[in-house]
Amino acid sequence: MTGGADERKTGRTTGPDGTVLLAHDIRSAVSDVIGGVRLMDRDSLPAQARTQLDRVQSSAELLARLVEDLLDGAPRDTAGPVGNLNLRRFIDDELRRWHGAAQGTGVIVNTDLGGGLPDIVQLPLLPLRRIIANLMSNALRHSTGDRITLGTELLDDGTLNLCVQDNGAGLPDDMVWPPEQGDPPEGERHGMGLQIASAHARDMGARILSERSQMGGARVMLSIPKSVWSRIEEPGPDDMLPDLRGFRILVADDSGTNRMLVQVMLTRLGAECEFARDGIEALNWLARERFDLALIDVEMPMLGGLDVMQSERLRQARGVAPPTSMVAMTAYVRGDNKDAILEAGADGILSKPLGTIEMFGAAIWQFLKAAPDSSGWAPETAPALSAATLSELMRAAGPAQEADLLDRLREDLRIVERALTDALDRDDLPAVAAQTHVLLSLSSAIGALPTQETARRLNRLARDGQIDAVRATGKVCLTRLAQLRAELVHAN
Repeated sequence: MTGGADERKTGRTTGPDGTVLLAHDIRSAVSDVIGGVRLMDRDSLPAQARTQLDRVQSSAELLARLVEDLLDGAPRDTAGPVGNLNLRRFIDDELRRWHGAAQGTGVIVNTDLGGGLPDIVQLPLLPLRRIIANLMSNALRHSTGDRITLGTELLDDGTLNLCVQDNGAGLPDDMVWPPEQGDPPEGERHGMGLQIASAHARDMGARILSERSQMGGARVMLSIPKSVWSRIEEPGPDDMLPDLRGFRILVADDSGTNRMLVQVMLTRLGAECEFARDGIEALNWLARERFDLALIDVEMPMLGGLDVMQSERLRQARGVAPPTSMVAMTAYVRGDNKDAILEAGADGILSKPLGTIEMFGAAIWQFLKAAPDSSGWAPETAPALSAATLSELMRAAGPAQEADLLDRLREDLRIVERALTDALDRDDLPAVAAQTHVLLSLSSAIGALPTQETARRLNRLARDGQIDAVRATGKVCLTRLAQLRAELVHAN
């Protein structure tokens, strides 16, 4: 009883249930950071700020995966079969991160991709990122040169090398402890980055090698045999299986058996996949990363599949999430249950048991072909007006005030449009800043994301005194404001 009273006094939760709640809160907080970064207007930022934004996003995504492992008590990539990894996408993501990390140091970070590289490799993502992180950190800290290259090469025997090389003096001797000698004794823990990288490499069946670089510095390689990285079963010409290379799929299912079954089939088909074990975890994945398709189990703990789909569809309607196709997985596909699933926002239903890989692959391929293309999605491409947000605002006002509120919104936007047009015609930057401040408030209240983002950019440009950019962006802002006003004409 005392423990419970103490918990109520302090507001803390302990024990298994409290730990689970804390874990979900941490995951949600990290996902909020990544989701917020994703919604930032990247194009409106200066070049240096864009570089740092890329760095923050990449590092935050790595942090999210590390948090998952820390909270779970064991790395996820060590359990079950290893999934697919898009090699070029991985290298591009790493370049974004380390280009930002090197900014201000005088060091240029670039990539060198060899010929004949596989599109897809079967390697655990998190250990791979930790290896590259340690090798790149060492190069940035200890190289005296001005260039670091993250490269890949495929040798004649199929060995895949991921290389970090610099044109400096290389690592000093006292920073290296030969990996084959195990952990260094206390007091002699030099080169711990290489020790960590070597440990992860050994766990995946690879090894760390080093040599003098042709650039004049050190060349440290993660050398991965073909038997480790190559796909176990390449579909043959007569397999009649779709090639899903390049597609990313989220699988949310509380059954470990089902997750492993789906992973084996998706890996065979060439897709990359991530996994969630409950509804909250699924929403966190959707908030922080993009997927071509989400497979959502209807019955899950913490938050059910129907709630997940409804919540994500609401975020999409508000314009704060890219369009993503969602497919429900359930053993109950009849009558009212089917109607409820489709009403929740499902684009289709996969019946359990999932059947053969041929049947599963054919179904997934059909869903992917019908899925919306979200590659070019940005907040400014959202609908001119979020019907969901406006509906919530109307409900909050109450039936008696709905008409008055709409009339007031229309009039306020008309006044802002006239005043902003006048300010732009006169190149009156303080007035432009003042009117866009009002427009920001109005557009955010009704979920008008395109107008909101353009008004934010125009406000910043006006305050910075960038007259030419203000003129160009002002035209875009007025166009989006006109579109918003047109949408409100038909709102009831």
